[in-house]
Parts: sequence; C-alpha cells; structure tokens
Amino acid sequence: MKRIAIIGSGSFLARNFIKYSIDNGFDYQFELYDYCMRDEWPEFKFTKISFEKQKEVEKIDFSADVLMIYIGKTGTTIGFEDYKSFIEVNEIMLLNILRAYVNANSKAKIVYPSSRLMFRSDEKNRINENSIRECKSIYAITKQAAEEYLKIYKDSFDVNSVVIRICTPIGTLLKDYGNYGTFEIFKNQAIEKHEITIFGDGLQRKTFTLMEDICKAFSLIINSDRIKFFDYNLGGQELSLLDIANQIAKEYKVPIKHIPWPDIYKKVDGGSVVFDSTRFDEEFHMLYRNILNKDLI
Repeated sequence: MKRIAIIGSGSFLARNFIKYSIDNGFDYQFELYDYCMRDEWPEFKFTKISFEKQKEVEKIDFSADVLMIYIGKTGTTIGFEDYKSFIEVNEIMLLNILRAYVNANSKAKIVYPSSRLMFRSDEKNRINENSIRECKSIYAITKQAAEEYLKIYKDSFDVNSVVIRICTPIGTLLKDYGNYGTFEIFKNQAIEKHEITIFGDGLQRKTFTLMEDICKAFSLIINSDRIKFFDYNLGGQELSLLDIANQIAKEYKVPIKHIPWPDIYKKVDGGSVVFDSTRFDEEFHMLYRNILNKDLI
C-alpha cells in the first residue's frame, strides 16, 4: 500500500484524484493536509496546516511514499491586483515545503501539477517540454518559478520531483462541481442566456484533457518505479473554442455570438497552445478519451 500525502486536499484537482482512486480501487493510504477539513473522506487522517508557517509545514509526514502538491492560486488577470497572494501561495508555500522535505531527509516522490501558461503560444506547431517560454501573467511567472525551485532542489538536494503540465482540464468526477472550464461556461450561457458568446473567431486551439485522464496520469506517475524525465506535458484532444461552442450550440439549439476580445485577456491568454505529449505517452503508454463523445453537455 502506497502512503500518499495530499497537500492541499481541498483543491479541485486533489478531490478529483482522491475520488478517482477510490472509484478505481487503488490501494492508496491518503494523508490529507489543508487549511480546513472537508467531510468527504473521514476514513483518511486529516491535519490542519497553515502552509505559510514553517513550523506548521513540519507537521507533514515526509516519510510518505508520495507527496502530491495541490496547493496553488490560479487566475490570469487577477494576479495583476493580487500579486502578493500569488507569490505567497505559489512560491513561498512551496519553498516552505521543500525546506521541510530536505530537513526531514525525505525520499518521497513529489508530484507537482503545472500549467501551459509559461509557454509562448504557437498557431502552427505543438508545444513540447523544451519549447520557448513566455510568461504573460503573474500566475504564469509564479508557476514558472515553482518549476525552477523544484529543479534547483532536485539538482542540489536530490529531491525526487516530477512536474506534469496540464493544458486545459475539462470535466469533473465530483457531484458538487460542474464540468471544469470552457464547457461549463458555454453550457451555462446556453441555458441562461440562450446564446453562447465567444471572443474573436474562436479558432485558437488548446489541448483539452478529461479529468479522468488527468487523474490516470497522476496514478501512472505514482506507480512508476523509474521516471525518465523531470517534466512532462500531458496530452488530450486538440480542439478550438469554436469546436466546443458549436457542439453545445447544437445540443441546446442556441446561436453563437462572436464578440471582440477584451484587450487584457487577449494579451495574457489569447493564442493557441497545443501540447506535444510524446514524452509522457511513450513512457507511460497513455491513451486519451474522446472528449466530444463524453456526456459533458
């Protein structure tokens, strides 16, 4: 039985992964750490932690087999106003954990989910792990910094860490949470406004990955005895926003309305980012589900 410390157990990704693991009968013993306790899984030990306090972080049981670090603050434009909390959550708290990890002489495998947003958009080519970086938001910079901290600690202290970048997650396994992201936004517009609004022509493309496949990828990394690389881009299905809007518009029989891009949104996240996931797929023999065949609408 693998002992897995879930750091940030109340987060959306963490809750989905725990649910996925239980539903699929994985023999994991979870140890949960967060600011506040949820009532979902009373069978697992929970420890309340303020991650900004070093003494509190030292409560984490670093003898676990795996540390999954789900604490993090997300958002593109909001970071320009709330930059202090982005740096505090995405950088300082991670460094607190890494310091405590080293001091505890831990050998646990760290699994860290990261973002597409530190890569430069590319309308022609797929983005691999070595593609050009170009951070356009405070959030992106903090995620880039977090990856660099993990790499520095790996090189300097042999910290056993793996970064897996998720381009655009979609779906959920949770009963109290609708489909994550674009599908849910467009679906709610169709139901409430009887139309779907889309910025520009909607032809910008992303890699969309179902939550089941994201959780599967986490589990493949956890169960692998040997990891070849430090970082991986996770794959999925290449779709444009217009592809998704058309699917939902057809289902709900509503029109699509194209509106101009808000200038700031276009600057920070307006282009296409399609991941080349060859590195991950070949090492872990990963196959992905067809998103448009799923019951997301």
